[in-house]
Amino acid sequence: MRRVLVVVSLVLLVCTGAMAQSAKSAVQVNTAAIVNADCAAGAWSEIAKVSIHTSSQKDLVIGASLETILYTDTLVKSKGGSSDTSTAEALLKVRVLVDDTTEARPGVVIFDKRTQTLMAKFNGICTDLNGDGIVQYNECTQPEELQLILDTTAAHHFNFLLEDVGVGDHTVRMQGCVATSGSAQAGSWDADAAAGKGAITVEEVRLVKDQDVIYP
Repeated sequence: MRRVLVVVSLVLLVCTGAMAQSAKSAVQVNTAAIVNADCAAGAWSEIAKVSIHTSSQKDLVIGASLETILYTDTLVKSKGGSSDTSTAEALLKVRVLVDDTTEARPGVVIFDKRTQTLMAKFNGICTDLNGDGIVQYNECTQPEELQLILDTTAAHHFNFLLEDVGVGDHTVRMQGCVATSGSAQAGSWDADAAAGKGAITVEEVRLVKDQDVIYP
């Protein structure tokens, strides 16, 4: 597997208030992040963390912004008119955890995902094997190859919510994990996902009950 690693550099900013303990909102901005946790194993990598103090029971609206990087590579080989298919999938999931125990609603969110499928049906590369100057169908024995590689970066944002947060200091973490999968017949596949620049914002609010949150 191909793994993307970037150097972490964090900048912490606190808004609305001279001290973090009295702030009504807070934000942390990352110039880069490392997300190498495997979603299938239930692991999570920390992308950003910020602290906020609530002086009374309030609700928290949490905004998560992140660059996502997806890489997929599929190669197919075909001869004799037979089809060959390769598939590669990469995705990046994000969640917000408050005080290390509670997931902010709506829970785990797929920030970016790509499924790439490539299929080909070729005759094959033909060679005059017996040197008679005539290329026969049965002399097309070398597979033809077709490869598709996609490497993209995009920015995404999602708003999370946690109601009725008690009085005191609270730690809010944005976490991510990567999942890759694929299949190949005669060819091959490769996939990866990573995070780039990101930011987490936390705002202390009082929501109108029974109107702002819809439960499924």
